[in-house]
Amino acid sequence: MIAVLAPVAGVALGSAIGDVNQCRETVAVNIAAAPDIAPVLTEHATDWSTRSRPTQGTCVTVTVSAVDSAHMAVAYAEAGGIDIDVGDIDTEPVAVPDVWIPESLLWPARLGGDMNGQLSDRMDPVAASPLGFGVQHNQSNTAFEGITIQDAPVALKDPRTDVASLALLLTARQHEVDIDTAPDGVPPMSAASVTAHNRTTDDDPLTFVSPQPSPPSFEYPYIAWSYQSGALQRGVEAFRSSLLTNGFTDRLTEYNLQIAGPYPSMPNSEAVMDIVDNWSD
Repeated sequence: MIAVLAPVAGVALGSAIGDVNQCRETVAVNIAAAPDIAPVLTEHATDWSTRSRPTQGTCVTVTVSAVDSAHMAVAYAEAGGIDIDVGDIDTEPVAVPDVWIPESLLWPARLGGDMNGQLSDRMDPVAASPLGFGVQHNQSNTAFEGITIQDAPVALKDPRTDVASLALLLTARQHEVDIDTAPDGVPPMSAASVTAHNRTTDDDPLTFVSPQPSPPSFEYPYIAWSYQSGALQRGVEAFRSSLLTNGFTDRLTEYNLQIAGPYPSMPNSEAVMDIVDNWSD
C-alpha cells in the first residue's frame, strides 16, 4: 500500500508547491513616503516586485510616491475626522495611500497615535537618520564641532510643518535649555535630508553636524490602516517584511540612512501639542 500511495502524495505535494509559486491574484500597494526616503524605497520596490515570489498565491506590486509629510498628515486628518494645525502652508490635496512612511513618529503622534483605532498600532521603523544641523560649506565647520543646541544660532522652521524643528524644540524642553534663534542660523535637518539636499543642488551644499544633546533620530515608521484584510493586507505585510532584508538595508547608506532600531516609543503627545499650540512665528 505504501508503494501505491507514495506517487500520489508526491503529485499532491507538487501541485501545492505549484499553487504557492503562481499568481492566483495580484494586488497593488500604494505607498506615500517622506521625500528623503522615497528614492531608496522606490529602488527596492522595483526590484522586489519583480523578483518576489507570491505570498499565499498573491503577487504584489508596489508604487512609492514622494509626498511632503505635512500634506499627507492633512489628508489623514481629513480621512479620520481629526483636526491638525499645519499653519499657513497651502496644502496640496493628495490621495490617502495604503501605507504611509513619514520621517518621524511625531506625525502619528499629532494624529492621536493610532487615529482613534483607524491606524494599525504596529508602526515598525524601516530606517533611521540622526538629527542635527545643515551647515553650509562656506561656514567654519570647526566652529560647530561639539556645539550644543543652546549655543548654535538656529533658523527654526514652523514646527507645525517641520518635524526636525519640532524635535529640536522637544529636546530643548526635555533638557531645560533655550534655543538661540536667528533667521540666518543653521537649519535643523536630518543627515538624510542633508544628503537629499546635496543631490539636488551644487550651489549651496551642506554638511551635517550633530549637536549635544542629540535630538532623537528620525524613525521612518511604516504606517498601515487597521482595517486592511485579504490580499491587500498580505501585500502590505509582505513588503514590510522585505524592508528587513539585505536587499533594502544594503541600500540605506547611499542615502545617509541607517538600519532602524526596534520598538520605538510614541512621542509624548501632550508635550508635542503644547509646543505646536504655543508656536508663534
